[in-house]
Amino acid sequence: MLTAEELPDDNADLANVQVEFDRLAPDSPDACPVPLKGLLVYLANEVPNGEALTADDLTFARTARVEGTDYWVWRFREPGPGGDNAYATMCRAGQQVTLGYEVDYYGLSPEQFILGDYHQVF
Repeated sequence: MLTAEELPDDNADLANVQVEFDRLAPDSPDACPVPLKGLLVYLANEVPNGEALTADDLTFARTARVEGTDYWVWRFREPGPGGDNAYATMCRAGQQVTLGYEVDYYGLSPEQFILGDYHQVF
């Protein structure tokens, strides 16, 4: 895995980085530390028009293990006219669980997004 110093200076160039991560077992949202309903409450507060999101709007992409941090990643489109493609994440590092949301401005794969999220470049 690339270190933060090895990442491209421009986040758009992350779309050219080849990266792989081990998947969790099971590679599904079944073992998430926060139920999907909790993620939807978070997204309702963070995403423009997020209160319109339902579980059917989220597509589970994958899990990943990144140096002791566990990831669960979903893709979705922001609700409303002109809504962008975006990612939602649940991350667990030890006992700390963090929910996240970020617009996918660069057309990143889930793996590229995880790399950028892990190094906090967004």
